Amino acid sequence: MKRAGHRIALIALAVGTTVVFGASAADAKPLGGITSATISASTQSAATGAPTVLAYENFTGANGTNLNGATTDGGGKTWSVNPTGGAWTIQGNAARSTTANTSLVIDAGSPSDTAVVTLFRNGATTFDAGLTINRNAAGTQFLTAEWTSTANGSLELWKFTGGAWTEYTAVTNLYPGGIGTAPASIVLSLSSTTGGVLSASINGVPVVSTTLSAGDQTTFKNATHQLAGPYQWTSNGITFDDFHLDNP
Repeated sequence: MKRAGHRIALIALAVGTTVVFGASAADAKPLGGITSATISASTQSAATGAPTVLAYENFTGANGTNLNGATTDGGGKTWSVNPTGGAWTIQGNAARSTTANTSLVIDAGSPSDTAVVTLFRNGATTFDAGLTINRNAAGTQFLTAEWTSTANGSLELWKFTGGAWTEYTAVTNLYPGGIGTAPASIVLSLSSTTGGVLSASINGVPVVSTTLSAGDQTTFKNATHQLAGPYQWTSNGITFDDFHLDNP
């Protein structure tokens, strides 16, 4: 656990829905003295409610491929290591770093987005890794959701600013049988909404959530805090795959 002073092809979806309110006169069967008539049909666009995928990445490539400066498989975004100095490479068609407290990020172009990634534990029983969002270019201010081995498995929401870590909230004891019973992989999602809600889910199930204070919204929800991507505090072999960044 962290301590104070120590130490995240565009797809537009729309469905054309044809709504038919009645049949034509040729198909209608007269009843008594009632005269059949044609009732018009109309076609209208219906929203699906699905998010727009801003970028996606499968991390497929030769082992050892450097990901810093690479372009995402979809969306044309550029990966960068944040803060600089760490190393992220492809290992087993997934992203991995052996550097502590590092992230691999792209510019979302918005401070309100959802980042999703599949985390592989690879047998590790001590780990702390997840996603970062609302991160600045210097890597001195950011938010994270971290899947950790702490307390029989936890999901934690953190902020880092002013050189200090602050935990917003956490759910512990995810695996009462011990961390060795944790699944081999999870799909982790971290969302930062326009209303200032920071939330994380595991395999599509909401787990932790908090509403940022007015001060934190001023700090993190702006044009200089738009970086998002995989993050790790400690790794011990954790790998990341099937990343996508969505709006909202």
